[in-house]
Amino acid sequence: MSKGPNWLVVAAAGLAWQAWAAEQPVGLVVQTQGGRLMRAGTELALTLKPGDILFPGDSLAAGQTPLSLLYCPEKSTLTLEPGAEALIEAKQVRVKSGRIGGRQAAPVCSLPLVERSLTVTQQHYGASLTRAGVPPAPSREKPPEDLPPAADPAGRLARAVTLEQRNLKALAAGEYRKLAQEWPDAAWLRSRLFVLEEEPLVPADRKGAGKTYALLIGVSRYRSEQVRPLQFAHKDALTFYEYLRSPRGGRLPESDVILLTDEKATTAAVKNAFETFLKARAGKSDTVVLFLAAHGVAEPGLGAYIVTHDSDPQDLRSTALPMGDLQKLLREDLGQVGKVMAYVDACRSGTIGTITNRTASVNASVERFGEAEGEIFVFTASRAREVSYEGPQFGGGHGAFTYFLLHAFNGQADKNRNGDVDLNEVIDYVRSKVAEGTYDRQHPRDFGTMETGQKVASLKEDGIRLLEWTGPPPQKELAQLAQAGAASRGLEPPAPAAGAGDFEQALAAGRLLPEEPQSAFAALRGMKGPLTPEQYLIQENRLRVALEERGQQVLLRYLTGDQVPQARADFAAGAQYLEAARLLTPESLLLESRAAFCQGRTKLFDKKYQEAAGLLERAARLDAAGAYSYNALGIAYLEQADYARAVPAFRDASRLAPYWAYPLHNLALTYTEMGNAEAAIRAYRQAMRLAPQYSYLPYNLGLVYQRVNRRKEAEVAYRHAISLSPGLGEPYNALGYLKASQGRDGEAEPLYRQALEKNPDLLAARHNLALLLAPKPDRLNEAIQLWRHNLASAQDYLPSRLSLARALGRAGRAAEAIQEYDAVVRIRPDYVAARLALAELHSQAGHHVAALHQLQEALQRGGPGALLYEQIGDLESARGRPAEARAAWESALRQAPEGAARKRIRKKIATS
Repeated sequence: MSKGPNWLVVAAAGLAWQAWAAEQPVGLVVQTQGGRLMRAGTELALTLKPGDILFPGDSLAAGQTPLSLLYCPEKSTLTLEPGAEALIEAKQVRVKSGRIGGRQAAPVCSLPLVERSLTVTQQHYGASLTRAGVPPAPSREKPPEDLPPAADPAGRLARAVTLEQRNLKALAAGEYRKLAQEWPDAAWLRSRLFVLEEEPLVPADRKGAGKTYALLIGVSRYRSEQVRPLQFAHKDALTFYEYLRSPRGGRLPESDVILLTDEKATTAAVKNAFETFLKARAGKSDTVVLFLAAHGVAEPGLGAYIVTHDSDPQDLRSTALPMGDLQKLLREDLGQVGKVMAYVDACRSGTIGTITNRTASVNASVERFGEAEGEIFVFTASRAREVSYEGPQFGGGHGAFTYFLLHAFNGQADKNRNGDVDLNEVIDYVRSKVAEGTYDRQHPRDFGTMETGQKVASLKEDGIRLLEWTGPPPQKELAQLAQAGAASRGLEPPAPAAGAGDFEQALAAGRLLPEEPQSAFAALRGMKGPLTPEQYLIQENRLRVALEERGQQVLLRYLTGDQVPQARADFAAGAQYLEAARLLTPESLLLESRAAFCQGRTKLFDKKYQEAAGLLERAARLDAAGAYSYNALGIAYLEQADYARAVPAFRDASRLAPYWAYPLHNLALTYTEMGNAEAAIRAYRQAMRLAPQYSYLPYNLGLVYQRVNRRKEAEVAYRHAISLSPGLGEPYNALGYLKASQGRDGEAEPLYRQALEKNPDLLAARHNLALLLAPKPDRLNEAIQLWRHNLASAQDYLPSRLSLARALGRAGRAAEAIQEYDAVVRIRPDYVAARLALAELHSQAGHHVAALHQLQEALQRGGPGALLYEQIGDLESARGRPAEARAAWESALRQAPEGAARKRIRKKIATS
């Protein structure tokens, strides 16, 4: 072994994990068209697809054609008649409506163990990275003679399951791949292929001493303002790096250490380092070092996460690093590593965003690291319900646990003065000093199977210089140490590889897409010859991480909802970056899901709702825990006024990301459109509790209050929005409109002007100000100028165009009014009301032919027949054409309802 400590160090503030377990499905959809599937625990039914796997508790409904499914408990194929609904149970298919049209015995019925919800964060980096560019050796597997025949998809699936159970992975993958061609929407098939093809290339076992690989992560500064910064997490990682590079720490070369701090420690970068650095390089005689100093958080009932630099507490599932990924790394992916030791500095904060962190859950999760097989040692910083402290008195600025741990390795733990430090001495020293330094409020614990008598440092080698401990702080200041924040710094980028000038320039300039001129893709291809495969992979990973981070940025902005509205171009760019990342990592289910989401969102802007829903459902199938896809599906349904499907979509999004405000905003919009103002108000209040920093929530709540004439509450909501975002014009405009509706013009006008001062491009505020001024004869021209200002910047802004036309008409400026109405019907040819107004103006000016033309156009475009025919008759009569007038009036009479209109028309016919 190399000199220095053999460990896996994890120092994280508040970690817990949740993994989805594979389970046995009971059924499989063989044939369907237009059916619906609702998974147990969800509210939104997705489109049923051939190859969908079924679990107890799932519900399905046939479409307009029969639905055929394989049901293994009965070893039969069932056919549901069109429109029938059924509940899948463990021992029977229970029909809720309609009936089963047929039941046939199935020759074979074998289904693999799969997850109900795919853990796509763990199916992100597979064979393209774990093999480090080395293709797999040709398979020598031979198919057994007793395989089921592949006469149909069910038979082929039985073959695949049999082969997988016998550990014939290459042959099983071949069968699954054929099924995937037949069932392209079956996400679970992609998952099975990922697992079977992920098989890592086990590094060759080296003779003699092994190597130590270190991944050091420290995050003090976070992108989200809702995550409280730490003081010294980055410094903990930097000091560990210094120690590992020292003779006493093992003299680790730079090539064997990755250091990620602050902005460098993104979710994409950390995941990439797990897979390409630790998992792909460490062998049986090697040691892995992973140091992680960062926030962590446990969401009750949902799992737990490492909070990376770019995590957002509104949706940790989509933006943070699940603890299950780290658990998988320890239990499975590092199974070939010689020794693993974990030092965990945890729980430095009691809250993350609006999430109340549960340190008991956090520490219990970390303790599970010790359950991994092999030589592993876990040393956690605190007990359940304890927090971990940090402060300047710990060597000028460290976490208490990390500081004393470093001191222990650096020589202070040598209790018997024999010149060596063993693990028992480290444990005793750190326990004693941490308790002393925190007034007995923090107590480290150890777990695992490793022999603790082994040497971990020699004082014969030079160590590092650590500032001395200045003693415990005053007790009244101790509680503040876990909550304080300070600035931190990141790392300089690694030295460029030989001949990598063009690549470096492309990365720095953001030219990441393969179709861009002088792109990083093209430069990377030019480096393939001069570099070794390992060197090439390091550079390729830099591009891979850069692309994934660009895609992540789209999701992070999406989480802000209407606070930072996104345009079509944002999602289109996100799709491009994610698809480019898939060129490097084609097996990634995570990238595929997010690319489909971005593509679906662009289709929503194009109003191609069916295409959008198909893409968004694919994203949801691949990542069933992805709240972003369900929220986007809800928007697709809301745009089509399909409230019955929009509501469950938004509710599912909120269930998957219970701290995300945007789905609740969209749910409130849906309730408002449905006329359920009280439900909308409740949804907005809940959203405001989750995201009190967002002004768009009280602003929209004010609109609901105003809609139901609760004016005082509306004003309070608008003023709250102004206090949160004083630079926005919209709340001022809304408050001005509220005052105007109450007849308080003197208060409304300055509010409109404030709105325009904040946002000169706010067309609604300028329009509303013009409406306020227009009734005053001495200010009509001012109103006209305001409307013309709007139209100069947005010719198709119809509210101002129509109001201007009406005002000009009332002022007797018919020629100008006619010009404005002509512009309206050019923009909106089917706008019947504008044609009626235009016809009236032409008629008043004696332009009977022009007026008649507008009335006939309105009639052709579906206008009110009785009214239009009557007006046509009136025009024909005024032109001295009694026969044409009479014919039009008779048409009007046939369409007019009983009452005054029919009497009036009959009188005109009688006197014609």
